[in-house]
Amino acid sequence: MASTSGKRCTLSIDQKSEILEALKSKKPDDVAKDFNIGYSTVKKIRPNEEEIRKIALNNGNLNRKRKRESPNEEIGEALIAWFHQMRVQNATINGPLMLEKAKQLSITLGHQDFEPSHGWLERLKSRHNIKFIKISGERAAADQAGAENWINNVLPVAIEDYDLNDVFNADETGLYYKAAPSGTLAVAGSHPTGGKTPKDRVTVLFLCNSTGTEKKAYAIRKFKNPRCFKKARPPLPYYSSKNAWMTSWIWSDILQKFDRELGNRKILLFADNATCHKTDEALKNIKIIFMPPNTTSLIQPLDQGIIRTAKAHYRTQVMRKMLQAINDGTSIINYAKSIDILKALHMLKRAWFLVSPATIENCFRKAGFPVIDKTSNVNEMQMVLDVSEFDEAIQEEDFEAFVDCDKEAECFGNLTDDEICDSVKLN
Repeated sequence: MASTSGKRCTLSIDQKSEILEALKSKKPDDVAKDFNIGYSTVKKIRPNEEEIRKIALNNGNLNRKRKRESPNEEIGEALIAWFHQMRVQNATINGPLMLEKAKQLSITLGHQDFEPSHGWLERLKSRHNIKFIKISGERAAADQAGAENWINNVLPVAIEDYDLNDVFNADETGLYYKAAPSGTLAVAGSHPTGGKTPKDRVTVLFLCNSTGTEKKAYAIRKFKNPRCFKKARPPLPYYSSKNAWMTSWIWSDILQKFDRELGNRKILLFADNATCHKTDEALKNIKIIFMPPNTTSLIQPLDQGIIRTAKAHYRTQVMRKMLQAINDGTSIINYAKSIDILKALHMLKRAWFLVSPATIENCFRKAGFPVIDKTSNVNEMQMVLDVSEFDEAIQEEDFEAFVDCDKEAECFGNLTDDEICDSVKLN
């Protein structure tokens, strides 16, 4: 066993994270030798794993050795988090507004005597490379000109050094997993009224490459340990958050794990500029490019039909099982109630598997990305929407409405001042 004596040292968060990774495959005494530290130091790190992981994920400078020592730093971090939220909303922000917000946040954080100065704000802006810009009102709508400029001038340069297999897109969607269709089918088993409450919503992060050869999906719900998980493990990576929304912590954790899976393979990941996607996480293999505001409906591949096709496959499975339940004498409402999150994730995993590479490639092409097969024009959605197998139990327009019933479900939202300050204190 390594000696417990020796010079006392202060380890950075980055070093502690490396030690935790090493402990997954090595004994503590071997890790102590590898890092030239005492055995007792290694033993003290493991019980604090969760806190170390959270700090590493939520703070950009992983080499720091101590948490913030000044209230100014704490207030600055809260103000920057608020600034990013406002910037995503295309809000016009200036110096006086930021100074006033800093004062409000300082009170929430318990620093009532703090008085932000112009010099303090300028130093904060400089550290975070913040510049104030004017935002035209017309930019709030879908920006066709901005999308075309991005496709023609930005995208080609961004991807020129990457193989198409290494170009990825990630995006969230909300899924009302208990939802049942209305229309003709409902007559057979009584009209469903539930299935669209927040507790029946799961946020799903879809991630795929432009050739459709690699696909991942992640689930986020309100409850950390659903009862049904006692019977079996979830078939997809599962996270929980207060509102079943994507958060910066979950996003960072997903990226960090994916980054490790890649080994030394370098990829390019395109994502929208939602606040929850902002991270200072140091990634070795993933380069993230955020799409311009108000353009993602035009240039984000997953929004061009990939997510909708996955939902159509999911709801086709629900339809089949629902018809069988009706044949067995079960009402639609009772069947919908029987769909727990474990069953839903199994159907979701199957649905994502069924989305073909041709469909994914076609949607990347529709978004302006170069693809390998430039001639394919597969319309998988039309095939999935073919309701002939249901023997007229539901009309096509009703099934389409069923597929799109959660189109406007929220996947993320802005943090309140209290939530921003709580996050700063936690980290």
